[in-house]
Amino acid sequence: MTTSKIRMPDDFYDQTPDANVLATEAVMNTMRAADMLFEQIGHLLRPLHVSAAGGLVLGLLRDNGPLSPSDLGDRLIVTRSTVTGLVDSLERRGFVGRSAHPADRRSLLVEITPAGLHVVREVRTLIHRNEKAWMSALSDDELHTYIAQLHRLQDSVASASEVAG
Repeated sequence: MTTSKIRMPDDFYDQTPDANVLATEAVMNTMRAADMLFEQIGHLLRPLHVSAAGGLVLGLLRDNGPLSPSDLGDRLIVTRSTVTGLVDSLERRGFVGRSAHPADRRSLLVEITPAGLHVVREVRTLIHRNEKAWMSALSDDELHTYIAQLHRLQDSVASASEVAG
């Protein structure tokens, strides 16, 4: 399956003279690639009854131990209500449990269950195997360069949002 590459129209600068056509194409193609990857991951995880975000929650809990919903939200960069929905869904499936925080009875901790540990192993195996295939178009040297460029882009976006916010 090939997808058309996003290209700006010839009259791009007539519409937005202070913009940069390459910056626009880069952002739009980056978002297209991210959407495609997110869709593929969702498709792979559907048989495991886990969403991509749910897989991230399970991975965080597996790697860090029990976390509060607010800690999960901070690490996932989502709202508290989104975390609540994710945890509710994972709890219904028996992948996580909630318990009272030992230091603060008003707070909860979310922890992964044995069933959740089993699923996160399957999730990671499935995703990492496919990541290898998805990224096979790039050599290891190109991947190092790509990752460094993504880090620079992330820093630039974070800096711009700090200035704007």
